[in-house]
Amino acid sequence: MIDFLDFKVFLKFTKRARNIRLKINKQGKISCSLPFYITQKTAINFLNTHKDWLVKTHEKISANLPKDDEFCLLGKIYKIKFDENLKAVLLKEGEILTPNLKRLEEFKKSEAKRIFNNFIDKFSSIINRKINRVVIRKMQTRWGSCNWRKGYINLNLNLIEKESELIEYVVLHELTHLIYPHHQSSFYEFLKSVMSDFKEREKRLNNKNI
Repeated sequence: MIDFLDFKVFLKFTKRARNIRLKINKQGKISCSLPFYITQKTAINFLNTHKDWLVKTHEKISANLPKDDEFCLLGKIYKIKFDENLKAVLLKEGEILTPNLKRLEEFKKSEAKRIFNNFIDKFSSIINRKINRVVIRKMQTRWGSCNWRKGYINLNLNLIEKESELIEYVVLHELTHLIYPHHQSSFYEFLKSVMSDFKEREKRLNNKNI
């Protein structure tokens, strides 16, 4: 990790990298993937070349992150209001009312389960593969994953913060791996046949890399 401007940049040297790639994830974490032979000085020169993009993109992502007193659901940010007299979480215009944080987390999980399963049900007949288990949990680096041999689907709990059409894309993406356990052309051809605008949704979901 190095300090650059006011940022912490995580350097990842790998033999698989052919070029230098700069990325800012959804939490605002900055990482730079480099071929193993690249020096730190070269990496810093690369950051200097792209510092305007780095600053602007980080500001944009940071502005969209919910604050400690905010709750994000389906692409909308709600102000958290506590009312210990409430028995359930309530959504109002621009506000979410809850008796406590524990109940709010339970609400988030139940909404994620309901919405994710709705999309799974929507595509199940198209996929025509047995789904043996669906796990919803917080994940650090992925929106979802699939174990096609066991028929397991894993989905990131925080995906519930995104717009419904982006959730729909991730669900379809992972379900498609039950048929095509790779990212070859046949995988993307199937995706496109079901969701013609999947590339646009993918771009909206993930930050652009340099």
